Amino acid sequence: MSGFLSAFVLSTGNWDVVGTVTLWNERTKGPSQVTNTQLPEESRCVLYRQAACPSVVICQCTYYVAEDQLFQWTEKVLGSIQRRGLRVLVLSDCSVAEYKTSECITASPSPFLRTLKTSEYRDALRCPLMEQPNILTGLPAAVLSHCQVHRIPAVVYQCYSDVACPDSLTMEAYRPALSCLSSKLGKVDYNPSTEVLRKVVRVSEAQSNLYT
Repeated sequence: MSGFLSAFVLSTGNWDVVGTVTLWNERTKGPSQVTNTQLPEESRCVLYRQAACPSVVICQCTYYVAEDQLFQWTEKVLGSIQRRGLRVLVLSDCSVAEYKTSECITASPSPFLRTLKTSEYRDALRCPLMEQPNILTGLPAAVLSHCQVHRIPAVVYQCYSDVACPDSLTMEAYRPALSCLSSKLGKVDYNPSTEVLRKVVRVSEAQSNLYT
């Protein structure tokens, strides 16, 4: 998901960093307490905004958020944004092994998208709804629950993939969600260059390496 944003959205236009959110846990690289030391890029969540479209804020989260920090993270990010007119789009990914179906999994060759939304979300969905008994977990579930409680229109697009770190094929699976972004931003890169994709994949592979 983070790679998709970097390749298809943040690579176009002028995006400014308007804030960061940091949390420490056992998987976070960096200081174990609040200090003036800046956390490395992969250990924080970055908020971006375009000068040409200030009403859109992109939150790119590349670190692990522990179960007992989900509520804190969600309140920290969404609680600082004005709710009037707020709409939330979440892009997430997980292993296809977590997808539950009575049919052979090859009937839905990975990667593929499924979606869940709040009752206030009225726009057309860009892929099938997530079938029961599949559920959202972790940060996407926390954000969607927060939005449901506060009656905020929100939708989650979850990509089921069979690779450990995002590749160009996995990022392509998010293309249907681009229409949600392009209607607000006016300009997204539907065909990022090979070099941009390679750079994003290299970063993803480095961050997923067990020995780094």
